[in-house]
Amino acid sequence: MNCQHFSHAGQRGAVLLVALVMLLLLTILGIAAMRDTNLQEKMAGNMRDHNLALQAAEAGLRFAEQSLKNQYDNLISDTLYPINDPTPDAVEFSGFTGDVASKPSYTVTRLPHPGPLNMQDMVNAETAGGGSLEAGESLILDFVLVRIESTGTGMSSDSKVTLRSLYFVEE
Repeated sequence: MNCQHFSHAGQRGAVLLVALVMLLLLTILGIAAMRDTNLQEKMAGNMRDHNLALQAAEAGLRFAEQSLKNQYDNLISDTLYPINDPTPDAVEFSGFTGDVASKPSYTVTRLPHPGPLNMQDMVNAETAGGGSLEAGESLILDFVLVRIESTGTGMSSDSKVTLRSLYFVEE
């Protein structure tokens, strides 16, 4: 049997050095992956929070539009919007219950009346198709222009979304 003996004097720790460098590289790679994962979790949480705030603001906007559509006469008779006031004050509502994300607030402001709206002026002559408005009197709508501003908050109070809408209420 032929046995070879190796001397330890010729080895200087090259394998140990290579192993430590590889371990260091794997550690740096693992730390970078963890940092990236944490950043992605924060971004996903912020996106979810912003989405909740957007949905709450949209809910407030729709609720305000529905309230104006159904109860505009009551709102005027309750002197919410004085008819002869040239600069009406904004009225804020925040009667929603529940979590922060489900409690939007909205502000309704009656804007100055721009005058009667003639629908003939709004119809494009190229796409009018038939000119039925020309047969009789022009259709004139009388309306009140209202600006609705709704603010929704996400699960944290840092995430806020504000939406604005112009709403025509026929008189």
